[in-house]
Amino acid sequence: MSEERDMKFSLTVSPGLEETAHQEFCEKWKLILNSEVPEAEIKKGKIFLEAKISNICPLIPYLKIPSNAYLIIAEFKAKDRPKLFNKISKIEWHKFLRGDFPLIKVSTKKSKLIHTRGIEESATSATQEALKKHPLKSAPKNKTLRNKIHIDIYDDQVRVELSLTGDRMDKRGYKLNTDLAPLRESLAAALIYRLSKYSSKEETLLDPMSGTGTFSLEALNFYSYNDSRDFDYQYAPYFIKLPLMKRVKIGSELFSRVECYDLSPKAIAAIRDNLKNIEDKALIEQCDFFNIQSTKSKVAIINPPYGKRINLKHELDEFVQQIITHAKESIDLDFVGLIFPSWAFHKLKDVKVMEKTFLSNGGIEVVFTILDLR
Repeated sequence: MSEERDMKFSLTVSPGLEETAHQEFCEKWKLILNSEVPEAEIKKGKIFLEAKISNICPLIPYLKIPSNAYLIIAEFKAKDRPKLFNKISKIEWHKFLRGDFPLIKVSTKKSKLIHTRGIEESATSATQEALKKHPLKSAPKNKTLRNKIHIDIYDDQVRVELSLTGDRMDKRGYKLNTDLAPLRESLAAALIYRLSKYSSKEETLLDPMSGTGTFSLEALNFYSYNDSRDFDYQYAPYFIKLPLMKRVKIGSELFSRVECYDLSPKAIAAIRDNLKNIEDKALIEQCDFFNIQSTKSKVAIINPPYGKRINLKHELDEFVQQIITHAKESIDLDFVGLIFPSWAFHKLKDVKVMEKTFLSNGGIEVVFTILDLR
């Protein structure tokens, strides 16, 4: 395998945020690699592209919106398990894998190969057969490494993918405290990125229902290199042979500061802990949203508690309307990014909606809106 030939890759993205993730990819590619961005094919929940592995891998620790990145090792058509076994057994796995035998997962749809357990057994046997000739090198000392392989079959077309990240990319490694209803970091990053288009780079972000500070963390760390965790590609045979790329410090930022408020003392303690390394850029205070009367910010991101998270005195749609009224009339905000269950969207009154995106957050169908309150 020639490390510098173009190879195929895919990025996994929450459905509805593909275009946003692609915008982030293009921007950071230009900032870090200073070269022409490769063309991409965007599908539901996926971004496909071809590039050199020496470019894609160093970009991964900077990306905040995708939840995983894969190297596509093989693509072929197969309608039965013998054909699948034959193809997978010929892959030169020792050039891609290291450490323990990989974890193999299968998804299949509209194909003659439909039994995932049987497909996993065939793929496991085929991989074991390939590794008889070229066993895997052991993981580095004091490091447990088990690569993850995804076999996706659609309409009898098989795609064999190797995770470049291991754990999901939204598991940043630097958020130590969470709560009972956390917002996935990759989702928060996408919404903050969208909202930042309506502010200046010197803007302070108001995060008045902070929870444990996910939005604020993502806002302040959006352009930073994540060195708080490992990624599988860093130990892979194909990567360690490449020349080391100098780490780039990006001078851009989404927001210069954040103002974090929450009614819960427990949440405030968690926010202080989570933001302790960047506390010089944060104002953190215990306060109810409806008691906030002034702020340095003209832009806010609000994920109000809903469902079982809080006992409301009013119906949810009335509560959302109260938030909007207070943000506009008492705090005098210009733009608000607001998340709430999608059924309440059509009950919004007298407000200008700049953007709306329907998403799934923890199994709840929600809508993210950017409201112009000017």
